[in-house]
Amino acid sequence: MKIRKHSLLAAAMLGFVSLSPSSAQEADPKKVVDALQTVFGKHKARASGAKGQCVAGIFTPAANARNLTKSLAFRKQTPVIGRFSLGGGNPKAPDATKALVRGFSFKIDPEGDGTTEFVMVNAPVNFAKSLDQMFGFLEARFPGAEGKPDPEKIKAFAAANPETTRQGQWLASRQAPASYVGVNYWGIHGYTLTNAEGKTQLVKFKLVPTGGEAGLTDDEAKAKPVDFLVEELQERLTKKAQTSFDLVVVYGLPGDPTNDPTVMWNDEEKRPTVKLGTLTINRIEKNEVCDSGIFDPTNLAEGITGPKDDPMFIPRQQGYAISLQRRLAR
Repeated sequence: MKIRKHSLLAAAMLGFVSLSPSSAQEADPKKVVDALQTVFGKHKARASGAKGQCVAGIFTPAANARNLTKSLAFRKQTPVIGRFSLGGGNPKAPDATKALVRGFSFKIDPEGDGTTEFVMVNAPVNFAKSLDQMFGFLEARFPGAEGKPDPEKIKAFAAANPETTRQGQWLASRQAPASYVGVNYWGIHGYTLTNAEGKTQLVKFKLVPTGGEAGLTDDEAKAKPVDFLVEELQERLTKKAQTSFDLVVVYGLPGDPTNDPTVMWNDEEKRPTVKLGTLTINRIEKNEVCDSGIFDPTNLAEGITGPKDDPMFIPRQQGYAISLQRRLAR
């Protein structure tokens, strides 16, 4: 698995592999990364999720995880490397900005045979269903002659592409997170789990904070320092307070779509969940540990497969690789 991941990553970085979902699409990962840097500027940081913090921890699988998947990632307690982040390409974005999606990317068993990587956000949907739509979303926000985007262009694009407003509406309807470890994170894509008997189950992954959600009122958010989230996490670790999540899955049903990450399944929030394990953050890690590579959502141990018809799933890998290549070159 590691040979496959590294060779494919290297090829993507050099442009030898096309991971775009369809040759009919005009936008490709490079064009999207270019658009991100047009909107946010070029920094020695990720094109998206520029501001963040690397962490380390432990994943402890639940006893019943083997009933759902034969993946080695869920066989024994293993190390975790992860990175919390704020959405967008501004590495100096204020932590309390309500409109910014929070992200958590992590690798279970990063040096072992069960290496499995997830890229999650604190909303159950993505803001675009295809690379073309993602590019259009960003293009509408390109700075004009005065260095600012045209509000009318943004409004017109949203009206023509209402699915691109769903993530923002979700975030606007909730409080800004008071902690990186006090908010739910969703995998947004549909995955298929396969157990040792060959039985398959469509699922969506979700991280649920074991201590419950922690939010900020608008007034509390205004009073917070620009960079309070890492300090808050460090304080929790020092006091040995809650820093863990339950990794759960929501069961898919026949007919549930897997080709559009901007939509939720019917009654998804009301469906029962099954716990696969507990992820515990136990220390702040040097950012260089995370910044020297990418979190590759297509890198999954046997027993977990990603969607084959989701046009946003596979291109993530190449987009992250292009962004990595550019920041290492600066």
